[in-house]
Amino acid sequence: MDEFHSIFEIDSRHHILICRCCQYAVIPSHVKTHLITHHKRLGIQRRADFVSKVERSTELAKIHADVVYPSSTEPPITSLPLFFDGLRCNGIGTRGGRCTYVSRTLYRMQEHCKKDHRWVNQQKRGGDSRKKQIHTQNKIWTENHACQRFFKVSTWQRYFEVARQD
Repeated sequence: MDEFHSIFEIDSRHHILICRCCQYAVIPSHVKTHLITHHKRLGIQRRADFVSKVERSTELAKIHADVVYPSSTEPPITSLPLFFDGLRCNGIGTRGGRCTYVSRTLYRMQEHCKKDHRWVNQQKRGGDSRKKQIHTQNKIWTENHACQRFFKVSTWQRYFEVARQD
């Protein structure tokens, strides 16, 4: 295994570049910054060679729309961390199909549901918090889904559901 492949894995199926050490995908245009920030031990020339190799690659998505996300029935990607606390939206998407939005925080899920599905939280503020549930009664999401994410930065960041491998 050459030095490039000891640090990076090109996932041609999803058109992403995964940093094996950091365990997330790196946006191709951010490779130079990623190497400077997270892989300081590499020399300047070696970093430049890596950047050049990524720029020449035809397998990688240069824009976010070219990234291919796995379906919820596919197994997890072994190079990425797997989370079991995903919240999956069950709303109807813009094209009439099931919404594919996944989040790991209640706040983000509620914001998504309000914005995209006109959901209104029926749980009111105040009162005895011990008697209240964490999730409101009229929630349109389900809990405890297995999920992963490719990217950690920018608008490219997005969680997606994968098949649970218990």
